Parts: sequence; structure tokens; C-alpha cells
Amino acid sequence: MKHKPVNQKPRKKNEFRYHDVVVTKPFKRKSKIIRHPAYVFLEKDDLYVYVPITHSQKVQNLIVIKLRKNPNPNDERNSYVVIDIKEAPKHSFGDKLKGWSIDPEDEKEIREEYKKENPQSGIKK
Repeated sequence: MKHKPVNQKPRKKNEFRYHDVVVTKPFKRKSKIIRHPAYVFLEKDDLYVYVPITHSQKVQNLIVIKLRKNPNPNDERNSYVVIDIKEAPKHSFGDKLKGWSIDPEDEKEIREEYKKENPQSGIKK
């Protein structure tokens, strides 16, 4: 049986996956799962650190940054990344989306935002 290292550093990732988001409405008994694209930029043990990708300019009270290039090669609309950095278990993500890529400047901006929120993360540029 393999043992995981106790203080394993997060591994750098650069991929897009669909994330399963459970949506429940007030006063309703049923909830539904929405598959939403997410940019995964770090992997910690059994978790992915990610930010959601959207076409909306406004998302609740969260900061939204316009991407220089749409990560989806088949879509010409403007895309935005929601600076709401989250962690979720790997099993709540689908397969890697093929052909999707992020502009290096956008990636740098997302990582800097993560470093601001988590200075103890030990992540280098």
C-alpha cells in the first residue's frame, strides 16, 4: 500500500474541466446539477483549485475579469473568469476539455490573485 507524503506541495496544473455544481432553489425539494466549465490551475492531494469560466459580465458580488482570448476554440463570444477561487474534490470534475487553452497573461493574473488570497501556499510563479 502506498502512503501519501504528509506535506505534499500543490502541483501546478493548466487545464479546463467541467465542474458539477449542485443548485438548490429556496422552498424547492429538488436540486439539479449543472455542468459548468472551470479552469483548474492547482492540484492538492485529492482536491483541485479552480476558478469558474463564464460569459456573464456580472456574477453576484464577485470580481469578474475579462479574458484576452476565449479558452473555447469553437466560441467567439467574450469570456470572463470569476475571481472566486475554490477547492473541490477531484471526483466532482469531468474529463479534461480538449483544445481549450488560456492566454499566458490571463493565467499569470489568476495565479497572482491566488497568491494574494493564500500567501502561505508556497506557490512560485
